[in-house]
Amino acid sequence: MKSTFLSCVFLLALPGCGEGPPTDDRYLSPRQLAVVTAAAKDDDLVAIKRLIAHYEATPGNDVPAARCRQRARDLGDVQELYYQAASRFASARVAETAEARFRLLAEAQDAAKRAYERAPEHGNLLLVEQIEREMRTALTE
Repeated sequence: MKSTFLSCVFLLALPGCGEGPPTDDRYLSPRQLAVVTAAAKDDDLVAIKRLIAHYEATPGNDVPAARCRQRARDLGDVQELYYQAASRFASARVAETAEARFRLLAEAQDAAKRAYERAPEHGNLLLVEQIEREMRTALTE
């Protein structure tokens, strides 16, 4: 009886062995990766965003993910511009020197304004205004 139970448990666990990463949309097979990479080289923003998702979901791919994020920003992707602005803004708030803080705020302001120009939404405007308030505060300190 005990061996039958263990056999059943083993057989239930067996199909999941050695399958590799989950098969959701973030993971690309080697063939898909080649196709998506080729499309991304032609400035296909959807392909670039699929690469970002793939690289961020797989360990050890921070550098390719960062390159893809930069490419998406260069092409004017609003989400990536907003992410960049918010990230730089957060870093500026904990920067150790006034010089570093102002540089990060300037980068954040540039990305936030570009996001707002591409998509004049309230959230983008709020981020621009928040960064500008912080820049004024930084200048008076």
